[in-house]
This record gives sequence, C-alpha cells and structure tokens, in this order.
Amino acid sequence: MPDVTELVFALGAGARIVAVPPAADYPDAATRLPRVAPSDVEGLVAMRPDLVLASTAGSDPRVVERLADLGVRVCTIDVTTCERLAEAARLVGDLVGQGEAGAALAGQIAARCRAAAEQAAALPERRALYVVWWEPLIVAAPGTFHDDLLQHAHLANLAPAGAGRYPRVDPELLLDPRLEVIVAADEPDLRAGLGRSRVLARVHAGAVRLHWLPAAEASRPGPRLPDALDALVAARSENP
Repeated sequence: MPDVTELVFALGAGARIVAVPPAADYPDAATRLPRVAPSDVEGLVAMRPDLVLASTAGSDPRVVERLADLGVRVCTIDVTTCERLAEAARLVGDLVGQGEAGAALAGQIAARCRAAAEQAAALPERRALYVVWWEPLIVAAPGTFHDDLLQHAHLANLAPAGAGRYPRVDPELLLDPRLEVIVAADEPDLRAGLGRSRVLARVHAGAVRLHWLPAAEASRPGPRLPDALDALVAARSENP
C-alpha cells in the first residue's frame, strides 16, 4: 500500500523496494519503481521478493493468505493510532535492517503526536465526524487512525461504534444538533460532494465548523500522518 511504501522510504530503505502499488506517488523516487497491483498474486510472486509488506487499511486478506501459502514472507501492518504508527516504524525498521532509523522515526512520530495533543488540550472539546465520503455518507468510526486524529485534536467522535471501521450511516447524522465539527480530506470529489450535502447550510450558518486536511497525509496511515494532525490542530486553533 502507498502508506507502507512511504514508511520504507522514510526509513532510508527505498533502494530495497522491488515494486510498489500503482497508487504509490510519494516520495518521487517511488514513482520510478515497477508497479504491481496489490491483488495480482502472480505479479507479486514474479518480483521474487524476500518480504511483502501489507496493510489492513487496504490489502486484501485473501491475497495475503495466498502469498503465505506460496511461501512468500508477508508482514501485515495495522496502523489504527499514532502509537501503532510508531510501533510500525520500529517493526519495519527491524525487518529491513534499519533498526536505528526505525527507533528514531518512532520517537519523532510519538513526540509530534504528543505535542499536538498537548496543544489541542487547551481547546474546547467539540463533537465531530470524520467524513470519508458524502454520497453515501461514510464516516470513520472508533478503532481507525482517523478516529485517533480526532481524539488527539480534542474532538469527540459521533460516529457509531460496532458497525465496522468505516460504516455507511444515515445522512441525518449530519443534522444532529450535537455535531459541531466536520473533518475531511481536501479532495475535489469530497468538496463537490459537500456542495450537494444538506449539512452545507449549517456550515454556512456557522453552526458546524469544517476543517479540510491535506488529502494524502490524512488518507494514509504513514509517516506523514503527523502532518495531518498538525494541520487539524492548527485549523482548530484558528477556529476553536
């Protein structure tokens, strides 16, 4: 996945990558590597990797099982919090022979997330939703890295628990009088979707604050995730 690709490069081990997914576009060096679809088991095996890094955020578990059955060494990373992102940095660092870099990156991630949370703690707690898609309405529920972003920014998530990580919910949730903040990735399709949403009137009236986050940083649980958190806390500080 793109976030795992970014993590390996951040650890200084980009030269060891033999292939990346088509969606990998950062850093620039990743765009010059061979591309294999994450679902293409034959293509993955043909690259003869010593290790395949997968992610619960997007990798098909059936592909992971098939690779393991074929004797390919696979490590699946499950980043649902800033803390787990730091753990992933240590783990992948050890796996690719960059243990010191992994420990250093983990420390940087933890320090940045802690500093952002401390800054946000001075802000009033607001009730929020992280919108992944407008039509149908899909939100980030507890147990996701997006929920962790909200928590670090002193925002209480109104998304229902127990319905999956990214449940499809009733659009009426956007009209819930408890809702005070909406957070979303700044992508053209999401901005267009907002224009068709019934919550737009509440945003214009100032009843709901809307914070757009840098899309790639906010959509991938990789080493740039603290950048998304910093952006969210900064937006909250400007409009608490």
